[in-house]
Amino acid sequence: MGIKRVLLGCLMALSITPLSGAWAKTYDVLELPAVKSELAAKSLIFAVREYHGTYYATGHRGHILFSEDGGDTWNQAEVPVRSTILDIHFPTPELGWAVGHEGVILHSTDAGRSWVKQYDGLRYGAEGLAFYEELAQQNPDNDLYPYLMEEMQFAVDQGADKPLFKVYFHNENYGHALGAYGMILRTEDGGKNWMHVLHSMENDSFYHVFDFAPLPEQGQFFLAGEAGLFMIGDAVAQTGTLVENIPWEGSFFTASAAPDGTIVLGGLRGRMFRTADAGESWLEVEKPPGSSLVDSVLMKDGRMVFAGIAGDIVFSTDNGLTFNYLPVRPQGRIYSIEEGPEGSLFVGGPAGIQKLTLPQ
Repeated sequence: MGIKRVLLGCLMALSITPLSGAWAKTYDVLELPAVKSELAAKSLIFAVREYHGTYYATGHRGHILFSEDGGDTWNQAEVPVRSTILDIHFPTPELGWAVGHEGVILHSTDAGRSWVKQYDGLRYGAEGLAFYEELAQQNPDNDLYPYLMEEMQFAVDQGADKPLFKVYFHNENYGHALGAYGMILRTEDGGKNWMHVLHSMENDSFYHVFDFAPLPEQGQFFLAGEAGLFMIGDAVAQTGTLVENIPWEGSFFTASAAPDGTIVLGGLRGRMFRTADAGESWLEVEKPPGSSLVDSVLMKDGRMVFAGIAGDIVFSTDNGLTFNYLPVRPQGRIYSIEEGPEGSLFVGGPAGIQKLTLPQ
């Protein structure tokens, strides 16, 4: 479960490009539908995921693909935007959400065949500013809300320039979307309304949040991100509590829970850390040298697999205590991995979708 899935520098360089003049206000990528292409499965892919027996892939220019035959053929969905799509999640076989650049949130009710836009970054600043202005008026002695008002005004001034890296739904109604500069949104009605939750998250520096995954405890989850950011979230209390004793200040791009519940974080320069007690104590993971780790997946056979952006892939069979190289290597860089049928591994990246055969 990767979150975010690619190095921030790659993300920013690829499509967070400042616009000027009239285009800076219209954001044509939010208004024009994705163009169908026979080469979509061979072009830039940021996420490959499997839900309910169907494989999905997301990429640039609004590409969302799906496969119902184990990845042998890929079909392109109808998508109303040309924004780069970075992540996708289906809590049920029919209902799905996808997120990406320009703060876009898409929704599907037909198993990913077609999508509608629920939200975008132009709303993020305006709605956030109104929300925190109201809270500031109701709580005049609270210094946090004026601080967040300034952040929202800055978002209004900047426009829809911030990507959402990750989306996760706990059920068909309750979900989170998160991304750059601490962006975290929550919905309790299947995306009809998206609410700001910055005030309940201990991320005062507005660090990027790259990954999000559930913990074994009911209603709890973890969030990992920039500069060693690691928070424990509580869906009931609707809070995110900062874990401050991680022995490293580098960014974490991906995180995975081992079969025994241990959490393993991977990030910048190939560094990995694990905690077996929800962040109370940490150990650095023993592994061979490699590139920055950008995605991970827990295989059905219990192996934990982590992928480096340069194409190196490592695995663990001891709940993340140690990792070794897998003797496979894709063409080009890796942005995403997912377990495929019959022990295979899907890889997404600049070369599109690749299917690798893994040794057993």
